[in-house]
Amino acid sequence: MKDILNQFSNISVYKEDGEFFLHKPLLLLAYLGFCWRGRERLISFDEASQKLMSLFNGFYLAGSEYGNTHYPFGKLENDGIWEVEKSSTLKRTSAGHLFKTELIEDGIRAGFSKEVYDDLSNNKCLVLDAADLLLGRYFAPEQHQGLRAAVGLPSADHATTYNTLYGVKQDMGTVSDLPEPVMAERNDGIGEGNLDLFDIIAVLKPKNKDHQNAYIGYLNSLHNLSADGSNALAESQALSPYFDELYVAFPLAKTVKDALTSGEDKVIILTGHAGDGKSTVALDVFKHLHGYAPNQPLQHKLKEREVMRAGNREISIVKDMSELSAPNRLRWLDDAFGKPGSWLIISNTGPLLNSLSEFVKNHGIADVAWVENEVLKKLDTPYKEAELTTHTLRLGDTSKPLVILNMTRLNNVDSGARVLEKMLLHSGWSECQGCDVEDSCPLRKNRQALRQGDVIDRVRWVYQRLTAYEQRLTLRQIVAHLAFSVTGGLSCTEAHDHAYDTQASSGNVDEGLEGILFSESFFGYRRGEIAEKTGAFKAIELIRRLEFGSPFAVDFERKLIADDATSWVDLPPALAPVAKRWRSYARDPAGVRWRFALRRMAYLYGQVVDKNDKGLDAFLDNFLQAPKLRQFDRWQRNKAFDISYSEQDVFKDNILKVLLELYSGFSARQFESHDFLYLTLRRADRVAVQPVQIVMASLSNEDFSLNYDDNQYLPVLNYRDGQARLMLTLPLLDYIQARSIGSLGGQLTPIHLAQLEWFRSKLLQVSRKNSQINNKIVLLKTGIDGAVNIHRFLFDSNNGKTKLRVK
Repeated sequence: MKDILNQFSNISVYKEDGEFFLHKPLLLLAYLGFCWRGRERLISFDEASQKLMSLFNGFYLAGSEYGNTHYPFGKLENDGIWEVEKSSTLKRTSAGHLFKTELIEDGIRAGFSKEVYDDLSNNKCLVLDAADLLLGRYFAPEQHQGLRAAVGLPSADHATTYNTLYGVKQDMGTVSDLPEPVMAERNDGIGEGNLDLFDIIAVLKPKNKDHQNAYIGYLNSLHNLSADGSNALAESQALSPYFDELYVAFPLAKTVKDALTSGEDKVIILTGHAGDGKSTVALDVFKHLHGYAPNQPLQHKLKEREVMRAGNREISIVKDMSELSAPNRLRWLDDAFGKPGSWLIISNTGPLLNSLSEFVKNHGIADVAWVENEVLKKLDTPYKEAELTTHTLRLGDTSKPLVILNMTRLNNVDSGARVLEKMLLHSGWSECQGCDVEDSCPLRKNRQALRQGDVIDRVRWVYQRLTAYEQRLTLRQIVAHLAFSVTGGLSCTEAHDHAYDTQASSGNVDEGLEGILFSESFFGYRRGEIAEKTGAFKAIELIRRLEFGSPFAVDFERKLIADDATSWVDLPPALAPVAKRWRSYARDPAGVRWRFALRRMAYLYGQVVDKNDKGLDAFLDNFLQAPKLRQFDRWQRNKAFDISYSEQDVFKDNILKVLLELYSGFSARQFESHDFLYLTLRRADRVAVQPVQIVMASLSNEDFSLNYDDNQYLPVLNYRDGQARLMLTLPLLDYIQARSIGSLGGQLTPIHLAQLEWFRSKLLQVSRKNSQINNKIVLLKTGIDGAVNIHRFLFDSNNGKTKLRVK
């Protein structure tokens, strides 16, 4: 312990005119905070820089040119307690400083050496002692409390409580030796063996009945169910001190930054629906050009046009062209294409089309119809990481390249799931410390239940289900939905009053939790009944259409309401009283709504008890009403088609059988052999039964193969090395899966039927190109027994009426 503290005491801190340069101490305090909260050992420069800049602004060099963050990030390596990832390969200045651009572009991480990190992680008292050493040596006493809070360390009285609890000796015993109130807190649903240090402190600290957690208010300001939706817009969020820990970067942002600052001058237009993240990308670019960390809060809102410099290049950002009048939009386009420099313009799709058409018409630089057609093509082009060629066009021979990026083509599902994870891990929850109803607060219990299991995955699957079936949500809609689901729309004051009244009356302490339980709020319910107001959320409106949670199987329904109920599935301990009460309600013949609520609870929180029991997997697939969704989600996340060759053969065979049925109208079982895909002259309306059909093409199954498309991240069925390709979207995969096991319930929407008809026409086109003209006629005909027989005839060219059967 003394050795570690000596190392912290001996760090080299530059001093000039009697004043310390506090870059290193502040970065060390930030990392001590990370260590206290159990973060990973190495943290990216982006995140560390943002944290350090916020500390500079609050405690040291606000607005100063000396507030660089890459200096301590690299120089601490010389003090023996620090490690920089890939250090030996990084470029350095003559003074030994690392280059900020390289740290950002290569995602370099740094942190305490493994030995120091292990010692700190295994002895939380040591973290507090190291922080006290740095605070006492380099900072004024009046700054100590603010700095502790800023880096996520407990205040002085909390630290004293912690040291009293654990002491400085290492032989105080096991966790089971903790005081009784702490042991009670330990078993409240946090998880076996996982003792939350802030919860321990909260148990032993005197309670405050007037306590308020502003973070709860911030979450409720992210949605518009109540009157306060002040942080629903990206630019407003970016001004909030809570934003930094919720920030999720768009991969597209780095591509845009690089394109604006390198190569020839260009005009980049970001378009899409309101809430897709256009403004967030623009804010990322703005911060990058000013040297701010991506998740650092802004000091002011962006002006209509922001002008910056990157080297010798002027870069302009027009934050929202859709809000401007038509003449002003044309004025900015004139400047963007007519003056030196690169431009980033944010615009909704309608104003973009109108303004570009008017611009080329006024200047006579291109055909208006051609421009509109090309822009529409670009809007429909999927985005592939760091690839802008397919999104670029020129409006004239001498004009700058125009890059059009449509953010509706981006998948928001992963970003939304990461936002939920960040909401639950946010340090703002530590503001609950000291509240007199903390033990029974429904908001806190709701969060505790969400911190176990794989809730994040299950939330992502629901969003994936909506998106894949043409019901895409914007990121703003997802964030609003999640923020409401976490709080149930309950304010800190309302939660406090409810818990206080319940304690005073010795009532049901879980009644408040039942009213805001995430598994109910997320689907738009309260205690099994539809919460009418929640229909204002687009996500809940779409979710309700699917009626998630319908009955599954008789055996499951019996287990659902049994006394031991969840013998097939584990639920978080925090939900045990609620689940028990709802099961008793569900046994009533009229308790249908409670059974639906229990299924929603089992879906979001349930964990498998027996790994050999596949019942939970079947339940999850049935709940999602998409049997291939979880596998499809894995393929998209891994960007790979990770099934064996034998599985691919079975998969391909199932696909071709289903296509055979769709294209011929006969069941695959009616065919003696499944070696060929037959394309017939079947009626387009498919109303009448056609026992005899003329075969237009016979395609060997051997000419088909399965691959994975790296641009759209979808499996694809190829005919003859891609001469005809069928993208296998989730609805098609689910339909194929259902038909392959004999289910007749699922139906394809017209848009997906049209996709299959397009593939059929493409196959016909390719087969005609590759075939030679002959006199054969092939018919499919069903016999009395239902079997499909194949009849081949040869047309006699010398006698136009005679047909000879080919055996």
